[in-house]
Parts: sequence; C-alpha cells; structure tokens
Amino acid sequence: MVLMAIVTMGGLRKPPIVLALPLGYNENRQMTTPVQTLKEKIESAKARSNIYKLLSTAFAKELSKESLEAFCGNSLAETLNALGIDFGSDFYNCDREELVKKLSEEYAALFILPGGINPTESVARSGLYMQTFAGQTLKFYKQCGFTLSEDFKGFPDHIGIELEFMSHLSENEAAAHESKAEDEAKNWIELQKRFLQEHLSQWAMDFAKNAAAYAQQTFYEKMANLLYEFVSLEIEESAAADGIKLSK
Repeated sequence: MVLMAIVTMGGLRKPPIVLALPLGYNENRQMTTPVQTLKEKIESAKARSNIYKLLSTAFAKELSKESLEAFCGNSLAETLNALGIDFGSDFYNCDREELVKKLSEEYAALFILPGGINPTESVARSGLYMQTFAGQTLKFYKQCGFTLSEDFKGFPDHIGIELEFMSHLSENEAAAHESKAEDEAKNWIELQKRFLQEHLSQWAMDFAKNAAAYAQQTFYEKMANLLYEFVSLEIEESAAADGIKLSK
C-alpha cells in the first residue's frame, strides 16, 4: 500500500506537493517488489522527489513560519505519522512564533555555530570548506540544469542543496516517464544513482546520525532519523538494481 497525502508547502512548490512512500517501500520502510508499471514508476519518482524536497526544507536553512505551518498541517502530520514520525503535542500545540524562534536557535546551535555539526560535504569528508567535492557538485548541477536559489548564501555541497538536487533529478525522472520517454528516464535514474553513490552515500548518514544524537528539539531529531533511514534505503535499492547485495 502506498501512503498518499496532498500537502501545500508554503512558497516551496506549485502545484501542492504529493508526499508518499515510494512504491518499492512498504509502511515499515522496507523494500518490496520492484516498480513495474508506468503509473507506478511515475508515482514512485514523484514520491521520492517530494521526500527529498521535504528533507531539504528541514536542513537547508532555518524554517520560515510558512514552512513550519506546512509541517504542522494535518495532511503532512498524518503522512509523517505513517512514516513513523511524530513531533509530539508540544510541537503541534506550541505558539508558532515561539516555535520558529526555538527551531531557529536549535538550527544555529546544530549547524552554524562553532562546535556544531557542519552541514557541508567538503568539511565532512576533508575537514575544509570548498574542496573537490564542492566543485564536483557544481559540475553535476550545471550538467543537470539545476540552479541554486537566489536567496541561498551557503555552499554548493550543503546537505540541504544536495537533497534538493536529488529532488530535482527524481522530478525530471517522473516527467520523462509521463512523456513515455523511457531512455530519458533511464538517464535521470543513472544520474541519481551516480550522485547518491559519489556524494550523499559518502557522508549524509553520518551527518544524520550526529544531528539526531545532538538535537534537543524533537523536530530535528525525527527529521535526521528520517534522513538516515531514507538515504539508507536509497543506497540499498540502488545497489539491488545493480545486482549488489549489501552486508548488514
């Protein structure tokens, strides 16, 4: 069974986002049978795109009041609950202005201030900013027609940007399936696999584990756990598609 919900992420995308567990995963986030039909391929690619977009929204920068409203909305709350995520009654019942402030302070403590968890691939993998990995991601982005938003002031290999890029690739895959351009869809799939293998798989899970361990606010703990589990499943599925069985 695929879990579906229509949610509006304020200002992030139009039309409203469809968030779902990708076909190929069940409610326990375990892989099931491979996607077969064209409709299933489209739904799975769109679902994956939206989960990546959701994760990007959580980690790219401090949440805006509009983004927070979306996370607090009933439709998204129900879907997250189906994914095993419940931010708790304090999150949903708290004054929005107060919650935005608390989460902004938490974001700064976790990902911006000295002593926190650096959210860039270059620092995670080499200890320095703007290393080879940053250049590689920029080259990838240009190749795939992905441009950084005008208001983003960070680094190209920031976790939020890499997740948004995967959303972009999955969205293009879905569009290719809808146009019945299967060779083009296969190309988008291969690009996703490459970026996952060369970049996200090399550091995103460690980032997520550390974020979950040090988070004081339930929101970041739960979203970090989702990031860890979702990327893990993506790696597993990518390996399975290549006939590789990963050791547990």
